Amino acid sequence: MRFPPAKVHCLPCRLQQTDFVTRLLLAMLTVLLAARLTGWANPPDYLTNDREPADRAAELASPFTEFVTEQPIGWLRGLSNEPFLRYAGFSLQPRLYYRSLQNGTGRQEAFAAGGSLGFITGWWRDTLQLGVTGYTTQPVVAPSSAGNTGLLRPDGDGLSVLGQAWVKLKVGPATATLFRQALQLPFINGNDSRMIPNTFMAYQLEAEPWKDFRLNFGYVAGMKPRTGEDFEPMSQIAGAPQVNRGTSFAGLLIGSEERTYLGAIGQLTWDLFSCTYVQAGHTWQFPQDFEIRGDIQFVDQRSVGSELLGAFNTHLYGARLTASYANALVSLQFNDTADGAGIRNPFGGDPTFNSLMISNFNQAGEKAYGVGVTYDLSRLGLTGVRAFAAYAYGSMPAGRWEEEFNATVDYRIAAGTLKNLWVRLRYAHNASNAPAATEDFRVILNYTVNF
Repeated sequence: MRFPPAKVHCLPCRLQQTDFVTRLLLAMLTVLLAARLTGWANPPDYLTNDREPADRAAELASPFTEFVTEQPIGWLRGLSNEPFLRYAGFSLQPRLYYRSLQNGTGRQEAFAAGGSLGFITGWWRDTLQLGVTGYTTQPVVAPSSAGNTGLLRPDGDGLSVLGQAWVKLKVGPATATLFRQALQLPFINGNDSRMIPNTFMAYQLEAEPWKDFRLNFGYVAGMKPRTGEDFEPMSQIAGAPQVNRGTSFAGLLIGSEERTYLGAIGQLTWDLFSCTYVQAGHTWQFPQDFEIRGDIQFVDQRSVGSELLGAFNTHLYGARLTASYANALVSLQFNDTADGAGIRNPFGGDPTFNSLMISNFNQAGEKAYGVGVTYDLSRLGLTGVRAFAAYAYGSMPAGRWEEEFNATVDYRIAAGTLKNLWVRLRYAHNASNAPAATEDFRVILNYTVNF
């Protein structure tokens, strides 16, 4: 899959002169609808990239939620009875993406095309499965500042990469996944909010020895960042290019996120830093489909070993309260970060409750308050259209502050010829003590074809 790498010095006038007032009105309309009617809560931003919003408090995604992808339709189904071939299939996922980012350095914008093509086999004797996925992003219209948008390489050129090439081995309740793969862990994940996700050279073992008890542990040797073609050592990604160190992890999930759960994971990037993440929650169910869910989280990060990134020690506490009724849901959240240092997330999206499109609201000494709401416009006859919004405010020492507003409108087609077509419009505005605010406007088109 290859797209023409055409480059020009400026976007067409219609894109270059995108009307800010129109975008602002769209964002304001989204918020007014959500506030006037009813809402759904928002998880941390990276968890919204490829998941439908929940319609019950108990279904709100967490960093420990198992993400199950749709198995492609076996194109050899009529040619073989062997499950390894019978259930093998391709998944083609084209993507178009326009992004306009305005900050203190000026405006950066680009329009890119690309996506992914994957192939997955069925299970051989319920023991072995293979999978590969290639990704590409190519400039359709790319001025000189396009590389700063995160859609293309830093020089504005396109790239293609074999992001996944894995082997799964299953024995009883345990499954090992080896080599190039996608990971969805707290702080180590794809964060698929651009053209290409992060992928990892990793070796992990997942097991569910008993109902409502999952274990996961392994070693991550390297990571391919979203705008890179090569898998780089985890130490280099974290900011220590002079050494080659990987990241070990071990985690567990006890209980069910539908009722009561406790998830925890420890991560150690050798000679750099450790990260411990814990999240727990409980859902109270009442008559007439009314639910309340409370969640708490804790992060501890500190330098270890040779302290190649310098000595530091910090932690974060967070709490979130979510209520749902008749498919409507709203949440309030709070985070408090210690004074020692901010929370680091070089390997993917940040799982803290107030993590939004631009800021994660977890700088040193920051206290952040947020609210998130969403509305399903199918109640107004617009089937497949959902809008959600979030706002957070953070205060820091020495009178520093920041605030951010996000608005998103999704349109998904669930049936018919264009089934799996997904159009997403996103807008974010972040203001702080800095002289210039940051504005981020995105138009994303995703499509999935399995064969």
